[in-house]
Amino acid sequence: MPGPTNAADALTWIQEAIAAGRYIIDAHFEKRAKARSFSVNDAKKIIGTATACDVYPDATLLAGGTAWRVTGTALDATTAKVGVEAYKDHLGKQIILITIMDG
Repeated sequence: MPGPTNAADALTWIQEAIAAGRYIIDAHFEKRAKARSFSVNDAKKIIGTATACDVYPDATLLAGGTAWRVTGTALDATTAKVGVEAYKDHLGKQIILITIMDG
């Protein structure tokens, strides 16, 4: 099912999903995190400290949701971004961690 359609709703959706443990880690995220010295805990921190949420237009959608880039602070106190797909399934709001990068 489609995800949120504006940045404010998307950020709330993403923060609620990550806090509730309602996320999936895509293989691409794992590859990028390893290559860029990040972890899932960095992604959680970035999302929790988010200062911006923007449309991620070139993301490959895996669940028919909407894609967003969330900017926040990683565990090492640097600015970083997480690419996320937000969608809804029979259990409710979910996210997929797509990628992670320096801010």
